[in-house]
Amino acid sequence: MPRLPRSLRLLAAFACAGLVGVAPTASAAPPYQGLWCGTGLLHEFRLKLAPGADRNEVNGVLARKDRVRQLHGSFDGRTLRTQATKYGALVLTLAGNELRITGGDGPLALAQGTSFRRASGDACGG
Repeated sequence: MPRLPRSLRLLAAFACAGLVGVAPTASAAPPYQGLWCGTGLLHEFRLKLAPGADRNEVNGVLARKDRVRQLHGSFDGRTLRTQATKYGALVLTLAGNELRITGGDGPLALAQGTSFRRASGDACGG
């Protein structure tokens, strides 16, 4: 008899434990949380996001090589808005595993249309 893929075995285990179909709790991770890797012109950038004290509040770090910038903002629906800094502010829209820059001001506005993709591990490649 063939062995089931790991994902199906885990699903079966959760079903047996009665965990399938349970509504997510308030402690479920926000969809933006985690490491995001820049694409295109942003390929050297990484964006790490985490919830703040309030569920809609976002804290993050935008890094490129050895340069690191702290970000703070808010998440509403699928839109993340960062605070204005001397480099401007960003507006990013979440769509699946992509955070697309859909707005901004200052030098950051030049990045409109580019995106960050969710990292598949704990680091961005190449």
